[in-house]
Amino acid sequence: MFDFTEAKIAAMAIHRVGSAAREDELVLSNDLVQISDPDLLDLLKNFFISPFKQPEFYSFSHSTDLEMNKTFNFSSSIFSAPDNLLEQSANIANYLYDCSNHPNIKDGELYVIFMSNCVIEGELVDAIGLFKSETKDTFIKVYENHSKFEVERHSGINIKKVDKGCLIFNTERDFGYKIIAIDNTNKTDEARFWKETFLNIKPREDDFYQTSGYINLCKDFVKDVLKDENTVDRSEQIDILNKTRDYFTKNDAFNQDEFEDEIIRKPEVVEQFREYKDNYQAELGCNLKDSFTISVDAAKQAKKAFKSVIKLDKNFHLYIHGGRDRVDKGFDHEKGLSYYTLFFDAED
Repeated sequence: MFDFTEAKIAAMAIHRVGSAAREDELVLSNDLVQISDPDLLDLLKNFFISPFKQPEFYSFSHSTDLEMNKTFNFSSSIFSAPDNLLEQSANIANYLYDCSNHPNIKDGELYVIFMSNCVIEGELVDAIGLFKSETKDTFIKVYENHSKFEVERHSGINIKKVDKGCLIFNTERDFGYKIIAIDNTNKTDEARFWKETFLNIKPREDDFYQTSGYINLCKDFVKDVLKDENTVDRSEQIDILNKTRDYFTKNDAFNQDEFEDEIIRKPEVVEQFREYKDNYQAELGCNLKDSFTISVDAAKQAKKAFKSVIKLDKNFHLYIHGGRDRVDKGFDHEKGLSYYTLFFDAED
């Protein structure tokens, strides 16, 4: 989906941005960062792009007019005139400071970079990177001094961990650009300012979005309805999860009617599924289509999202990977206990 093999950092500005609520200092750089060491540039490039594993795309948004999204406008100005990176990066830093109006937001460095030669879904484009490093790690430096070894303590940034970041690709501007974004530090409602307030981005309703949405819908339906309401027994729930996983990993396209006929089957459960889907979309504000092309990358998540295990008290875990017709559940009235009977051809 994206390839950064030939991508290069063409320019970079760094500013320090704290919490406006705590009246932290905002420090704006007077010049771009000049780096001549190619190894350091490669190290920084990897630092910025390594967190993005899945091609889950976002776009800039606004409740009334996209042109009123400030970060969108600053980014557009950079794409139009890359030589103005320093000026626009200062505007971005000022705006980020204004958005940092909660005392839990940490002080940190803001990196604004301009990258060339990025490949996104087969298209060669430039990109703008916005990253903020808030977490400082402690490092120990050991060095030799006249045949003696000394140890020093240093505080710095872990190059394997980016706190907040996004890459804005110069394509489909009228739709808010294509964006990939992360926020690895703030999970609480009051501190989710990076994606929601500062960037104001929303997921793109593409095939990845649709596939991921249905995977989560099916998983939650089994947990919230079938399991909690005891609509079907646990082994049948596992069977539905396994068949759902296989459906998304083995098919090229999704069709809801086909999915319901092949996977859910029981009319009364299908009705529950449709009702749950309507409530699910309303609650999360998402739009899941009845048919779409299945994203291979998103389908890989199905293996992690669906667990084929039945926990029996604290004594046993029963893993079911298929063959629901070879599992029987019963109740022993003499012992007052439930039981499962498993049928198999051979024992490894």
